[in-house]
Amino acid sequence: MEKIGNVCLDMSCYPGEDLYSDGKVEDRILELAKRYPEEAYNEVIAREQDWAVMYHLAHERGNIISWYPFKKEAKVLEIGSGCGAVTGAAAAQVQSVTCIDLSKKRSMINGTRNQKRDNIKICVGNFQDIEKNLEKDFDYATLIGVFEYGKGYIGGDKPYHGFLTTIMEHLKPGGRLLIAIENKMGLKYWAGCTEDHTGTFFEGLEGYQNTEGVRTFSKPELERLLRECGCLNYKFYYPYPDYKFPFVVYSDEYLPRKGELNRNICNFDRKRLVLMDEGKVFDQMLEDGLFPLYANSFFVEVVKEGGKENKSPEHVVYTKYSDGRAPEFAIQTRVVREDSGKSGLYKMAEYPQGEQHIQKTAQAKERLEKLWEKKGFFQVNQCRMEGDRIYFDYLEGTTLEEELDRLLEQGEKERAEEKIKEMTEFIRKGVDTEPFRMTPEFREVFGEAKGLEGEPAVSTADVDLIFSNILLTGDGRCHVLDYEWTFFFPVPVEYIVYRTLHYYIETSPKRKILNQNLKFYERYGISHEKRNTYEEMERNFQKYIRGNYVSVGELYRNMGKPAVPLGEILGEMDKRRIQVYPDYGQGFSEETSWFLEQNLDSEVNCHISLPDGVKGLRIDPALSPCVLKDLKLNWIEDGADSVSAEYRASGAEIGKNCYLFDNSDAKIIIKEIPEGKCRIAVSYRISILEEETAVFLADKAKFKERVKRKVRGWIKG
Repeated sequence: MEKIGNVCLDMSCYPGEDLYSDGKVEDRILELAKRYPEEAYNEVIAREQDWAVMYHLAHERGNIISWYPFKKEAKVLEIGSGCGAVTGAAAAQVQSVTCIDLSKKRSMINGTRNQKRDNIKICVGNFQDIEKNLEKDFDYATLIGVFEYGKGYIGGDKPYHGFLTTIMEHLKPGGRLLIAIENKMGLKYWAGCTEDHTGTFFEGLEGYQNTEGVRTFSKPELERLLRECGCLNYKFYYPYPDYKFPFVVYSDEYLPRKGELNRNICNFDRKRLVLMDEGKVFDQMLEDGLFPLYANSFFVEVVKEGGKENKSPEHVVYTKYSDGRAPEFAIQTRVVREDSGKSGLYKMAEYPQGEQHIQKTAQAKERLEKLWEKKGFFQVNQCRMEGDRIYFDYLEGTTLEEELDRLLEQGEKERAEEKIKEMTEFIRKGVDTEPFRMTPEFREVFGEAKGLEGEPAVSTADVDLIFSNILLTGDGRCHVLDYEWTFFFPVPVEYIVYRTLHYYIETSPKRKILNQNLKFYERYGISHEKRNTYEEMERNFQKYIRGNYVSVGELYRNMGKPAVPLGEILGEMDKRRIQVYPDYGQGFSEETSWFLEQNLDSEVNCHISLPDGVKGLRIDPALSPCVLKDLKLNWIEDGADSVSAEYRASGAEIGKNCYLFDNSDAKIIIKEIPEGKCRIAVSYRISILEEETAVFLADKAKFKERVKRKVRGWIKG
């Protein structure tokens, strides 16, 4: 038994060496875990710019279970705990966590990052060796990103059945197994992502024909497997965008609404293709009831039969995390379903320093009620504080955002514009105003904005009157669902109107139809000059919310891998097409030419066989400006060494065997075919250029050549 701080490491089953590893980066991660506290990991990730560091240390990894309503006195068995990505999230909620992992290095990282907790034990070694001596009274067991490796853990003809059955034996009757796993049929794989484990395109969709040792499952496959193992009581949840970095967790009782699934490009580990607009496809799937089959990941709760069910403290059907906020503003929003079928909604702080923010929201309700009751346009959604949570009335209906989107989909653009106009006027006229005056509180949040003095302002300002927060009712009034961002100092009313417009028009491509003449904001009373001012205020506001925290979105912009659209690939392929023109004595013509098959590699090596009677040859290496390096043309003869072919190029020679073509009519011409020559080998390295770049380089090359000629002239003179 070893100890790291308060964490115990049981090494009795350790085989003496780590049988799997991410390599040297694990040494770096261990060093970082020793040097920095957990609250500094976000800063470390932003600085390191390494996917493995992010994957193992990002606190968002814990989102997959931090929402789950564990019983406080529970015992949890975590299988495949790795570097502790979710261990701390579980340990913060339960009495004890027993971890199993094959890697000592990863277990040391886990122990180091959680060393202040006294309710974690890590068993290092093979699962089959350790489980023989495990208790059989766990309340919960977790398989987070582990079940897909069941064949490696168990082996045999039915490894996944055996793995599942073995784990269930260690749960008490009524206990729960929690599985997080990718969906083999997830939309991201159809849309151009590589399979998470193999790194190849469509491997899971094609049934893992080339893969051994790991596999994921579709929803019907998982359900069938569970039933075959006697697990008949289970529920599916749908982490989005996936279980690794979930920001929303949906369920069959609370599915996404159209337009919500718009964070689909987030590939950190590998390049991906973009074969479709996943947001639009998800919208169609939601309309057709297909989302559960094509969600990118599953979180499955499996209840063990027998005895009294270990009932959860509450039934959570939806959770949303606030991404990219400083700890003092980071919150969770949860929807719960009562036994009666009634739904409730509450918000809670993710960290202790966020509790003041929650309390301030409750204070805002009282002030906004007084502010809006006089004019009667807006009605505040009722809320109440209970402990560290703020509960809101769960209101059902259609938001203004949904109504506007519906009108646009039906081609009723004018009606949508009328409703936007009506809402902006409600915001302007719905409160009594006072002349704006700059305050220290305003500067802290919105910065030193210029030109606002004297503008109509409101001293209790809900700046988040965006259309998704406004629920339409039949009585003509608008229920304001959420008023988290209410400030108790003067804020210009026109800035609130700006935010309302901005977060509608800028958050979905399908709404761009409202801005065809680029006068969208002006149409609703926001001048170009004022818009610039409010944009600066908004940037400062987002900095205030974010603090020093670096969001996953910002990390993706800095370290994400390319996502290449299909149209760009096809365009690139068209540009790289090699066209061959034979000359039979009448010159080159399109009718007798042909194209060579070519991929997107920068290195080209091909053989061209010449038809009988060819007297000359032209090769167009690309249908785009380009640079060819190491250009070689060699005649091929059976049983003899290749002989260099004489050619001329239409581009500028900028180096030995290196040519710059500054237009899309690049040519390599062999004016005369030597007698007996019928096959030629062509090789070069190619870089496709934008036309402006090619022209600039050509002009630069011509200038250098003129200088050289002058210098030679001076020397001779």
